[in-house]
Amino acid sequence: MMKKNFRLFITSDIISQFGAGVILVALNWYIIDIYHSNSLIAIVANINVIAGILISIVAVGILKCINARWLVISSICFRIFFIVLALVLFKMNLDKKLAIYLLALSGGIGWNLYFPASKDILNSFMTEDNALQINSFAEISMQVGLLTATLFSGILYRYVGFENILVIGIVLFVSSLLIFSSVKYSEQNKIKADKNVQLFSYFLKEKWLLLLGIVLYIPFIGTNIITTALPGYIKDHLSGNSIVYGITDTMYGVGACLASFVLTFIVKYFNKEKLILFLFIFSIILGAVLSLNQKLSLAIGYIFLLGMVEPVIRTIMYTRTMEIVPSTLLGAVVAFWNFINLILQFFANYGVGKVMDDVGPQWGFIIYAGVMILGSLIFIGIKKPYKTT
Repeated sequence: MMKKNFRLFITSDIISQFGAGVILVALNWYIIDIYHSNSLIAIVANINVIAGILISIVAVGILKCINARWLVISSICFRIFFIVLALVLFKMNLDKKLAIYLLALSGGIGWNLYFPASKDILNSFMTEDNALQINSFAEISMQVGLLTATLFSGILYRYVGFENILVIGIVLFVSSLLIFSSVKYSEQNKIKADKNVQLFSYFLKEKWLLLLGIVLYIPFIGTNIITTALPGYIKDHLSGNSIVYGITDTMYGVGACLASFVLTFIVKYFNKEKLILFLFIFSIILGAVLSLNQKLSLAIGYIFLLGMVEPVIRTIMYTRTMEIVPSTLLGAVVAFWNFINLILQFFANYGVGKVMDDVGPQWGFIIYAGVMILGSLIFIGIKKPYKTT
């Protein structure tokens, strides 16, 4: 029964990630295609981030007392609602920038409700023996959804248009909602304010976990920088089109899936802490190389390699986090970390858009390399408690 419900949950997740990916890739290309502005892509990303910050503040509290199922359902319903509103604005030829901003809100509200709640649900399927395998499988499901979405989105944008992609997105999210509604799982015991360790007192006791949260989310920030930088990089720096953009973005997902499949074998032969540090250094080198690159074919290969790096860091560190953080606090801790991550994303997005427009599109990957340098330095600083706690 648990395997059946886990399969249903993963299926729903794949469809949801596919829908989000299709719309995100098409939206970014639509902006660069119609408005020719990396700064507007950054503004849209930051609308997403600001919405996420506000939602994360709420999520920290409500995850301690509200059923995670209803948060997931609410997140999907928010997505559908805002996509429908945006589609109406496009169809009626009204304020198209407002429609773009509504789509950004869809991502910001939807994802930041969905992510910590889905981690709570995923935790209910885990045992001590299968934690790494389930986290790897969850990473694979996310990347399968996103990589197929990016490939199809570039093609769909060229042949059916942006508005029809929004219709497809609505259908996908409705399908995901229907499948998720049939998932059954054991809800984690929630924290009672007068009986259990509170979130902020827990962080005061384990201060280094604040830095762990930053390192854990640095790969997410890196992925977000790539998402913001890639449309302008492909179109303006390498003279590519929407299909090339879709293929390049897809290769990130292909690399992520491949890495997630082999992760359980890799960790048997390599020290996990050394592997994380090596992957940070490798990603820094790739960011620098991409900033100097002049060829589309090589860019596709480099993005594929980046795809192999970041999910491995995330999966190993999140699995270790589940061993460190009490299960009753995990959802709230992840939501709090996500809040910090969104603040960092806001400044990263602003910097990427501004620098790419003012200096050059290749500079997005220099900023990416700088962020990964920050992640590696913080990880070195917390390596001892990370390993021994």
